[in-house]
Amino acid sequence: MRRGDLVATYLGRSVEWVVGMLGWLKAGGVCMPLDPALPAERFDRTLRAGHAVAVVTSAPALRTGNPLPSVPEGLPVLTLDAGVPTTEAVPDPRPLPSREELAYAMFTSGSSGEAKIVLAQHSWLALSAARSATINATTAADRGSWLGAAGAGIALHEVGGLLWQGAHVVIASPPALRDWLLSERITQSFVITPVGEVLQNLPWPRECNLRLLTLGGDRLNRWGPADLPFEVAVSYGSLEAFQIANSCYPWTDRCTPATATDADREAAPPVGRPIDGVTVHLLEEDGLTSVGDGIGEVWIGSDCLSLRYLGDPAQTADRFRPNPFGAPGSRIYRSGDAGRFRSDGILEHHVRIDGIVKIRGHRVELGDVEWALGLHPDVRQVAVVATMDGDQRKLVACFVSEREIAPLELRNHVVGRLPDWMVPVAYVQLDELPLNTNNKIDRRRLPPADWKRGHPARAWRAPSPGTEIELARLFADLLQVERVGADDHFLELGGDSLLLVRLQGRIEQDLGVRGEMTDLADDPTISALARLISANTSAAGSALPPITPGDAGHRPQLHRTPTVRRTPQLRRTPQIRKPGGRHDHRGHARHRPVGNRIRPSRPRLHPADRGADQQQDP
Repeated sequence: MRRGDLVATYLGRSVEWVVGMLGWLKAGGVCMPLDPALPAERFDRTLRAGHAVAVVTSAPALRTGNPLPSVPEGLPVLTLDAGVPTTEAVPDPRPLPSREELAYAMFTSGSSGEAKIVLAQHSWLALSAARSATINATTAADRGSWLGAAGAGIALHEVGGLLWQGAHVVIASPPALRDWLLSERITQSFVITPVGEVLQNLPWPRECNLRLLTLGGDRLNRWGPADLPFEVAVSYGSLEAFQIANSCYPWTDRCTPATATDADREAAPPVGRPIDGVTVHLLEEDGLTSVGDGIGEVWIGSDCLSLRYLGDPAQTADRFRPNPFGAPGSRIYRSGDAGRFRSDGILEHHVRIDGIVKIRGHRVELGDVEWALGLHPDVRQVAVVATMDGDQRKLVACFVSEREIAPLELRNHVVGRLPDWMVPVAYVQLDELPLNTNNKIDRRRLPPADWKRGHPARAWRAPSPGTEIELARLFADLLQVERVGADDHFLELGGDSLLLVRLQGRIEQDLGVRGEMTDLADDPTISALARLISANTSAAGSALPPITPGDAGHRPQLHRTPTVRRTPQLRRTPQIRKPGGRHDHRGHARHRPVGNRIRPSRPRLHPADRGADQQQDP
């Protein structure tokens, strides 16, 4: 192997993985870990993209994951066999690799799903390991877990800081993680966020060896209890910039479940302060203008940035740019994440920039909706995605719970916490959320094809013949649902203010009755609207004065009056008015009308109908 050659490693989490990594790094090679649990297609694609000179694997008895797939003809395959003792002392290679030489090539699909291979230097490895050890206060007495995939970048976070201090690295894939952490006397552990959300809410003994549980890889939506016997930290980072911020940094100003105030707990847990050597800038779309106190894209200036993307100069130029705020020659990394600084300097992670969607002209952060749903005591995990339903974008919540939760229960939980355009139209309960190869929630596989089964619905009662059946037909047509009961609520089924306007027009068009928006929005159930239509139709029919014959002996006098040109009048249709008053609060959040008494023959165009690109964000 020549210095700078890329070597692919097809090894699971094992002693052989660590030995192999250290060996080829000392020899000046570039390590590219490939997880044996990954599909053969990804193995082949990565191998060809990286132009590896060899593949290192283990003996079949030691291998974890899938068998070694076929490799290109002529590519050497080397087997690490722990059963063969070595008696000869092997001297260290000379000269040793410098800080600027390449050390690592890590495959990542990123949030977009496009394959990328991130290249990092020896300085990146050394700094990241040293800083992990410092933040976690790692000592040689620690017993740290290695639970993540061997081919994921987070393996360096788990293993590097422990090796840096000579601590124990304990490898396992336990079925009952909490019990394993306790029995193995683990003192620090890193887990992906979906797993950590569950762990932190399990019962724990007051006395345990675990002192630090670090969560990362995805946004955390729920705080843990304040009385946990260990600290829960949130780590924010990426392959391109390694660790960016940590909620335990610095330790004296940590923001964790144990230190969080009531005000802290009114929002999702933050990711903490930027660590030593890292500067975070929150910028507008131009990449130059600061957003001040608002939400902006996270740009990172750091002495620990990766070098580039292998074979992709265009994406390298887009993500790694000259740093306009730093010293000449320094670089800044565009993360694609959205964030906001609190007044105390703590960074909030607001998911991906591409996780901000437009719903009826409003900017919606999916993470904010997930946070509100995560406040429900029985929701273990939740992911909210935007999906197209016909020509409209709708929010769908997918969640995991230990008990069955009716969609209507979850809707009622969030309707008082979020504006109406942020309330999902469906709540789909799953056994588990799908994960990608990096053990992050795979949002591209959400929602499931049958997501409409998650529409909130009340106990079924068939609509009565006549007006109720006609209204049910209108509901089903406008909301694209298959079945509507007499007690079903228009807004609970996924309706909104714009669809209410269309319902108003359809009622006038099909039933000959025009209603005011305030009355329609007060109680938009099939049965309530049917009663209103019936009562007001009867009232309108008796409102005209009776025609009585005139005095037979009296002939009216004709008077000439000035001619007045009148505009054509539309036929007046009966108006729906709620008997006994205009307002009737039935326990539902008031629906803010977008307009009153809008005639379908002369509709007003709501701003959200003009397209998101023609209006300002609220």
